Order: sequence, then structure tokens, then C-alpha cells
Amino acid sequence: MARKRSREEKPIQARTRAVRAADSVERVYARIKDFAIDYRFRPGERINEVELAAELAVSRTPVRAALNRLERDGFVASVPNKGFFARGLTPEAVRDLYELRAAIERAAFVLACERATDAEIETTAKAWTKHSSLKNEGSWAKIAVADESFHMALTQLSRNAQMIAALEGLCARIRFFRRIDLESAPRRERTYREHDAIIDALRRRDAAGGASLLEKHITLSSAHAIEVAARGLARIFPGTAA
Repeated sequence: MARKRSREEKPIQARTRAVRAADSVERVYARIKDFAIDYRFRPGERINEVELAAELAVSRTPVRAALNRLERDGFVASVPNKGFFARGLTPEAVRDLYELRAAIERAAFVLACERATDAEIETTAKAWTKHSSLKNEGSWAKIAVADESFHMALTQLSRNAQMIAALEGLCARIRFFRRIDLESAPRRERTYREHDAIIDALRRRDAAGGASLLEKHITLSSAHAIEVAARGLARIFPGTAA
């Protein structure tokens, strides 16, 4: 005769199912976010939830939950009675994201000069300089990863949780453009020079000078924003003139 489940077993099984469901949503969210970061969904394209669920081998429920989160994160937009649509790609949007990033990093640098220990500053500097060999190798994709990590580390020195969280979100939204930008050898060379100057200012705790360097290092001019956006569109829509 089959054993009857105790009263204690039922809540445990319910909690287990809830944990598995939450884990499924997180995994689906991470996958779809990667698609959105890389513009797997073309700008303005309607996202087919049924096809996406089939591709990920899940029901539409975690897909819908993930898309709702991605809307809050700025990766997709929803239209009543029409569904979700991929984020757009315009020079103005690229410029705006970089200007916001510059404002956050500038403020974080000032706080870092006040709050970081000498040891923390040296750890951040060494974490970047260990990638110096990539400069000569021309590994632009790896440099883009190292560049993002460096800027996140600088902001973490501020010890401001809100700035750190805001920059993490922005880094995801500009990752596609950061990679494209660093494909250019002159841009990579400039990145290394400017990072060295920023590190020097941080070691001297020159808040005003370092903040100004960071702002110039990050902010895209209107002309550069147009160029990066055009190259991005050419990548997404093969055959488009860059």
C-alpha cells in the first residue's frame, strides 16, 4: 500500500515547485536579455512570444515574465493589444545612453577619491593593467570586456549602491555599441592612454581632474554617435551601408 504523504511533505513539495519555477524565470530572463543586448531582436521588431517560448523549450509564462522585466530594464517596449517590440537604435539614443553613463561615472569618481583605500585603488589599477597585452594583440572583443570591468570597478570604489546598480544596467544596454566602438584600432589606443591618465588621477585623488577626464573619455559626440549607430545597423541589417 502506498504511503500517504504527511502534512509536512506537501508544503515542502510546494516550495520546491516554486523554487524551480523562479529558477526557470531567471534562466529565461538571462537568455532573452542576451538576445536583446546583441540585437538578436531587430530594432522595432515585434517579438513573437510563441516562437521564443518554443526556442527556449518553456511555456509562455516565463517568457512573458522576462519580457516584462526587460521592458523595465529598457530593452523592449510594449504596445497595448499588440505585444512586445525590440528597442530602437538611433544616434540620439546611443548618445543619450553615453551621456547618462558619463554623468554617473563622473559622480562616482569623485566619491571614489574620497572613500577608496589606497589598496583598493591599486587593486583596480592592476586589474586593468594586466590586460595590457591585449593592446598589441588587437583582441578588441576581449578589450571591450576588460574595459567594461574597469569602469564598473571604478564605480564600485564609490561605495554607492545606487550608482553601481544604475551603471550595471547601462553597461548591458550599451554593450553592443562598446564592442563596435573598440573594433577601431585608434579607439583602442586612445582607450589605453585615457585609462592610464584616469588611474593616475585616481592615485593622486584628483577628483576634479579625473572626473573631467572620465567625462571626455565616455561622452560620444553627435558625429561619433551617428557613426556607431550606423555601424550597428549595418551589423544588424547586412547590406546596409555603414
